[in-house]
Amino acid sequence: MSSEVSSVYANALFSLAKEKGDAALQEARSDLRQCAVLFSLNPDLTRLLSLPTISVTERTEIAKKIFGDQSLASRLIFLLIDHGRVPFLQEIADDFDEKMLDYQDTADVIVTTAVAMNPEQKERLRAALSRKLHKTIRITEHIDRSILGGVIVKYGDTRIDNSVKYRLDALREQLS
Repeated sequence: MSSEVSSVYANALFSLAKEKGDAALQEARSDLRQCAVLFSLNPDLTRLLSLPTISVTERTEIAKKIFGDQSLASRLIFLLIDHGRVPFLQEIADDFDEKMLDYQDTADVIVTTAVAMNPEQKERLRAALSRKLHKTIRITEHIDRSILGGVIVKYGDTRIDNSVKYRLDALREQLS
């Protein structure tokens, strides 16, 4: 779930990178994602760069030693340190990814089935979703045997549940 804070920073970074061209957008996305992974693997880093007992200058110098000082992502981290927003980095990276997908007319879709789809089924689903959404579709497939059959499709804030389990639960609800 995106917050107003993460959205503001992601939009600003996206606009700045977009002015520099598609290569800069890709580089910013990659650098930002790498930073977010590093922070998620090292929660103490977030705490260190957020400590009010260490001056902003000292925290920025620590970040410069870790991330350098040339990339848009590292400059964003310095800004986050300065404004006490370091804990929002993961959310900002997620928002930036969403903006990139939208910019590229691409949608990430999570498809849950009881058994793996064969390539033909996957391609038919991709084509149908592409027609519906008018976007290039990237499918991430999950297997969940508890849905018994059918398919659950999630994209953005939309969830389409056409699973056997859902239909049985709905029928059970109607009968009770």
